[in-house]
Amino acid sequence: MHAVHTDAAESMYAERNERLVAFWEDRRFVTGSSRLLDVGAGSGHLARSVRRRLPGIEILCVEESEPLRDRLGHQGLTVSKNLDSISSDRSFDAVLLIEVIEHVPDPIDFLDRLGRCLHPKGRMFLTTPCGELRNGSRATNAYDTPEHVQFFTEKSLRLAVKKAGFRDITYEYIDALYPLSTSVLSFATFKRLAAKTARPILAAFQGPRHLTGFIDP
Repeated sequence: MHAVHTDAAESMYAERNERLVAFWEDRRFVTGSSRLLDVGAGSGHLARSVRRRLPGIEILCVEESEPLRDRLGHQGLTVSKNLDSISSDRSFDAVLLIEVIEHVPDPIDFLDRLGRCLHPKGRMFLTTPCGELRNGSRATNAYDTPEHVQFFTEKSLRLAVKKAGFRDITYEYIDALYPLSTSVLSFATFKRLAAKTARPILAAFQGPRHLTGFIDP
């Protein structure tokens, strides 16, 4: 869903992706023998990072954009246009739903359909901007993009997950989701370090500005 040039995305997210995949591997969310479904794979930079670290993993990318599907195919990744294109007898050990659900008109139906793709012992990893903090503030990046049509709170996302037939979503702050600066001298570095320090502190009082966590079937 994100039409970012492959080389630019690769460069921008390389370090973050490496830490994120290591985090997933440490949590046993993915292993070298996993079957992974990457929904909204975009330019494929994350799928390629997973494949580099875990060469034996089976990855299926779902991407609606035809140009991006062509690009993913040229990179040797298996691609489907949408969930309807996935055979009903296929199941996956892990599902990635990163910055996708805020684009979906009917999130409960979408999650329900993903649940049917998930192995009974599998898990889903989801991230989405928080639409409203616990104190009622909407000063988040959920409203920065006109393509966003869903604006979740911690409570409403949990309700959607449960209505879709899952047990629950376990929220947590995951440092590996946030890129590190490559320059220790830049102003951007200090801003990023300050944000990194403040993020978990603010989340403890206001709730997370980004909803991230694992969903259990």
